[in-house]
Formats: sequence, C-alpha cells, structure tokens
Amino acid sequence: MAAQHVVILANGQLSDLQRARQRIQTADRLICADAGAAHAIAMGVMPDLVVGDLDSLNPDHCTMLEAAGVRFEVYPKLKDKTDLELALHLAVAEGAARIDLLGTQGGRLDQSLANLLLLARPEWQTVRLHVIEGDQTAWVVRSGQASVVSGAIGDSLSLLPLTPEVGGVSLSGVRWPLSDRTLRLGDTLTISNELIEASARVEVGTGLLLIVHRGNACSVDFYQK
Repeated sequence: MAAQHVVILANGQLSDLQRARQRIQTADRLICADAGAAHAIAMGVMPDLVVGDLDSLNPDHCTMLEAAGVRFEVYPKLKDKTDLELALHLAVAEGAARIDLLGTQGGRLDQSLANLLLLARPEWQTVRLHVIEGDQTAWVVRSGQASVVSGAIGDSLSLLPLTPEVGGVSLSGVRWPLSDRTLRLGDTLTISNELIEASARVEVGTGLLLIVHRGNACSVDFYQK
C-alpha cells in the first residue's frame, strides 16, 4: 500500500535534531534528497530512498546505505530540477498524501526561497505539503480554502501573499484579526500576528497565501470554504 505520510529530508540546516528525528519517526516513509541522507545517518535513522545526483553525498555514506538495502534514484548532474523537487515528484507519484519537508533552509537565499516556493506548485494542490524548520511550519492556502492551525496562545502566525493580490482574507483567533481583506504582494501588514486562542482560522477567497506558524506544537487542517 502506498505511503500516506512522507518526510523528505534535504541537505540544509537542521536546527533541532531531536525534533527532526521525532517528526521522521511519525512518518510512514523517509526520502532523502542527496546529502540529506547524511542528516539521517547523523540522527541514527535509515532512509527508505535517496534521490538526486549524489554530488554532495559522501561516497562512504553511499556505500553504507547501499549495503543496508536503501533504494537509490540517481540522476545526472546536468538536470533541470533540484534534488528536492525530484524527491517531491517521486513521493507524489508513489502516493504520498502528506509530505513534510525538513532541512530546506540554509546559507543560500536562492535555494531557501526556491524550496519554500515549491509549496505553491499547482500540480501538488491535493497534497498536504509543509516546510518545517525547527519550531516553524509553513504551508500554502489557496483560493476557496480555509486552514485551521492549532498551537498555543502566544504563538506567532504570519501571512505572506504569493500572488499579486490575495482577496477575501479572513483571520480569527489572533490578536489582530482580519475580515474579507485584500492583501497585496510585498505587504508586511500580516507579519508576526499572535494567537490569542488555541487555534486560528485563515480563509482565502482568491489567490495564494503562504502561512508561517512558530511555536512548539503545530497541527494544520484544511477545509473548502
């Protein structure tokens, strides 16, 4: 049976190894994008699959993983997709319903932004995609959707428009609520809001909205408006 909950581990920074290990242990399957496998080895967990051109994975690690029976999907170095995007395509094709992306952020601004923007790809709109960085979780809410995030009072919640306009935005359960508001690309109005209840609800009429929650625990549900 196809795995439902997949963690994809990239080669970026992992600020909290214990939190990352716990996230992996709750998943059905672990896919590593190239040298994300080195993070897995450091945490004492074994990937089910390694995807990429293997240009940054230590050959000794490759040998060890191959001996353990780990599956590899190897691509040429001259390719038109990043290792992380290739891993995402494969996970979706093999039936993942929820994918958590770990280790996507690091020292390169271009790669960090590109990894976040993978959440916005229209062909993956039926998959629950999250970028998780330490105590931060990011996801996208699309036209006609509502999202409820459960956390703790005092947690931070930010909304970032990804389209020129995001219309019909309503936000409740926070210190600064919104009702049928239009947000525009580049607006900073909705950065660093704060939960005043155990959950907050975000509704989007039209457009694409990136949500970032910061707190020790985060649970996200999606609904059609």
